[in-house]
Amino acid sequence: MDNIDTDIDLRAILGLLRRRMRLILTTLLLVIGLTAIAVLSLTPIYSASTLVLVDPSHKDLLDPQANMMGQTADNARVDSAVEIVKSDSVLMDVVKDLKLVDDAEFGPKIGLREQILARMHIKTAAVPDADAALRQVLDGLARATSVRRIGLTYLISIEARSRNPQKAAMIANAIASAYIANQLDSKINSALASRDVLQKRIAQASSAIVNSEKAFDAYLAENIDKITRETGRTDIADMRDQLEQANATLANAQQVVSSLDADLRRKDWAAVVKQLKSDVAAKLEAQRESLLNGMRKAVAGSAESQSLRAQLTRIEQQLSNQASTELKSLQQSVTDSDGRATDLRQKIRTTVMNSNLPPEVLSHIYELQQGSEVARSQYQTLLTRLKDVEAQADLQVADSRVVSPALPPNVAAFPNTRLILVMSALTALGLGVGLAFLYEHYIGGFTSEGQVEAVLHTRVVSAIPRLRSAPKDADGDALVSVADLMTTQPLSVFSEAIRRVRAAIDQIVRHRQGPAPDKRHGMVIMVSSAAPGDGKTTLALAMARAYALSGRRTLLIDGDLRKPTIHHQIGTQSSSGLIDYLTKAPDSEYLANILSRDESTGVSVIVGARRSDMPTDQLVSGSAFARLLQQAREHFDYIVLDTPPAGPVVDALY
Repeated sequence: MDNIDTDIDLRAILGLLRRRMRLILTTLLLVIGLTAIAVLSLTPIYSASTLVLVDPSHKDLLDPQANMMGQTADNARVDSAVEIVKSDSVLMDVVKDLKLVDDAEFGPKIGLREQILARMHIKTAAVPDADAALRQVLDGLARATSVRRIGLTYLISIEARSRNPQKAAMIANAIASAYIANQLDSKINSALASRDVLQKRIAQASSAIVNSEKAFDAYLAENIDKITRETGRTDIADMRDQLEQANATLANAQQVVSSLDADLRRKDWAAVVKQLKSDVAAKLEAQRESLLNGMRKAVAGSAESQSLRAQLTRIEQQLSNQASTELKSLQQSVTDSDGRATDLRQKIRTTVMNSNLPPEVLSHIYELQQGSEVARSQYQTLLTRLKDVEAQADLQVADSRVVSPALPPNVAAFPNTRLILVMSALTALGLGVGLAFLYEHYIGGFTSEGQVEAVLHTRVVSAIPRLRSAPKDADGDALVSVADLMTTQPLSVFSEAIRRVRAAIDQIVRHRQGPAPDKRHGMVIMVSSAAPGDGKTTLALAMARAYALSGRRTLLIDGDLRKPTIHHQIGTQSSSGLIDYLTKAPDSEYLANILSRDESTGVSVIVGARRSDMPTDQLVSGSAFARLLQQAREHFDYIVLDTPPAGPVVDALY
């Protein structure tokens, strides 16, 4: 197998780009134009960003030193904050705060699929219900926002996109505010939940204290006589009697205070006066009754009635003040009685503990006392912790704060017109170059000698230029054939290309025949093509004229028996042609009838004259055509043979 040259030929590539520059530029302008139209038709989207700083340290205003955390925990908290900001809970707060359900941009809409089905009368387009509408708005807001951590910092960027720049900034700031408020509410709720738990434990601890005190007092009450007998301390019984009297007084006072407070709240002044048993209160009550009787007799709305109403209000206020004063006095009395009872109880306990008691009694009393002390200690601890938790609930601060609020942007983030146009230009340029290579190698045919040699792996002596317009002579008159340029414009590119072909053929002939060529027999040059319309007949006529102009005896044979055209190009007419010679009278006399002469160059021409209505391959492969070529080689230096195209017709193969 022949080696294929894989080197990159920059000159060939540049030549290809130069030849297909129109295609490349057309593609470039078309793509850029379509892109510009598309960009201008897009709705601009504005983007605004809010920067939030997350402080992972523990915030406790009551204990400022307790704020140290590890680096791993810090990163976890920042990453968790990013997920919380993106959560439905935060976005739902934004939807409610900004009323996005009623917003034209984010509000619920009928989907494109439902609209298409409705237009096709397949399904009726229905407005989504409340839950579906809220879910649709929430999903739309989630698509319009993005939250990310900036590198390994404690900064979170909250970006919101909208068709309105002010709305984009408003949404970004609203998300940041909702996140911080949600964070603060969570901390407060956590503290309040702890408070509720502590309050339940405090109630239990209080009950435990009361029960332990009752158990201690009950034991002493049950064993006071035994203790008195064994210790000989009669003062213990006296103190017990005093304690019972103090407890009775305390209970009575508490009942009076409770009843008086309830009557005062109901403004039952008669009951209040009865509870107070005060002369001042009794006088005020008598005045109040007198005013009430006067108001019943007075005309409603009159000046007298209004005056009596004002006096009644003043009397009731005096009664309230008097009752409040007495209530405070009674409450103080209750406190004093409770203190005396506590002192007596403690005195009894101390006296009993310091007495010479039996070990079993002393042990049981000590056990009861320790239980009481433990209950009091737990109660005090829980009460202190409750105060701390209540203070924390009031002193909570958020762990995050906005360091850079979003501002309405001046330039739309989408579409990026400059970037899109640049990318479209690069894409169009690549597409244009690709189309140029595709057209050059697969659609447009061969365009250079090097390309032909690279594809066919054979030598190419010259490329005949293609003339896009009808050739003209020196006077500007249109020529019958392009081959006429050999005589009318001998210095044209076409004529020079034909002479280059002739020179290449001469070199090949000399190389094959050696230093002593056979001058007795002429050289036969066959001209053919792959398909009709490739210009083989024009090339054959031009080659024949080139040899004739160089002084060589030249014969041109129109061997295209299917479609002869040389007689038209040289401007001669004949009623018979080569096909008649080969089928009817293959002799020298008949050959003279079909032999013509090109007036401009003196080329002898055997014309075809008419088309054949039958296959002609047996004629060109027969003995008559062989004798014709043999005779031609004896009388001419060069015989140029025009043949049918090799693709659709087999004559050229023979």
